[in-house]
Amino acid sequence: MSGRSSSVVALLAAVIMWASSFPLLKLCIVYIPPITLAAVRYLVAAIFMFSIVVAMLGKEKTVRKFSAGWKRLTLLGFVGIALPNAALNLGLQYTTASLSSIIQASGPAFTIVLAVLLLGDKLTLRKVVGMIVALIGTILLVGGENSDFGHGAMIGNVLVLISAISYSFSGVLAKKELVVSEPAIINCWSLITGSLILCLAIPLEMRYEVAISLDIVLIIFFLALFPGCIAFLLYYYALRKQSLSSVSYFLYLIPLFSTMMSIPMLGETITLKTALFAIFIIAGVVIAQYNPLSAGEKKNGVKKVGNP
Repeated sequence: MSGRSSSVVALLAAVIMWASSFPLLKLCIVYIPPITLAAVRYLVAAIFMFSIVVAMLGKEKTVRKFSAGWKRLTLLGFVGIALPNAALNLGLQYTTASLSSIIQASGPAFTIVLAVLLLGDKLTLRKVVGMIVALIGTILLVGGENSDFGHGAMIGNVLVLISAISYSFSGVLAKKELVVSEPAIINCWSLITGSLILCLAIPLEMRYEVAISLDIVLIIFFLALFPGCIAFLLYYYALRKQSLSSVSYFLYLIPLFSTMMSIPMLGETITLKTALFAIFIIAGVVIAQYNPLSAGEKKNGVKKVGNP
């Protein structure tokens, strides 16, 4: 499998894992306060990832690598784990789910702008068209048929927007950090620092009642290991092989897969409009990722691999 093909497979796997977190979190949030749930989830992910990295590199080398870039990795843990999860969960208490989803879906657009400004990515016409098409499909999909776009508490919307921008900024930091650090190290220490920061907020939710069954425990472990840990590893792997702006287009597929999973898990339904909106999203990603061979490359049978 070529580098480009393997990165696409990795991204799709990561997107599917991240998409599964939405219906699963919706099941858990009834029993556990939002920030506490995020803290526990990422703390479990951090312990799991730290154990893997120590087994691979040894404890001394793992700590030494963190010591060499602890400031950057701590910042990445804050903007990539702690801040976006805290802001999103708090924002959902004040605004509607549809509005928050639409605002969160603007993340890839911020990522593209930041990648152009800070990483020197090229903003081609194809990327712009793909971004617009995918964003239209995402807005239509997450908006649904009964959304009220004219209302919603301003404070909630601002918090969700902070979450989207924070995720975008973390992508820029991760892209830069991948030049000097392995994906496993970045993922490990950002999870540790991010989860510890989230844990500091747990006392604020002590007044809430917590009821945890075995099913909820298993879901938390799944959320920690797959969307919370393995998905980030796959994302960083793909980020090493493609430009940040190219990778960001795949994030538009998350609402699509999340909707598909919510049908059997939560009893939600899908309409013909939803299916048409999903086609917009897929089309946008295909447009952005399409990388045709030049006439000379076709003649010589050269396989083009790399950034689109």
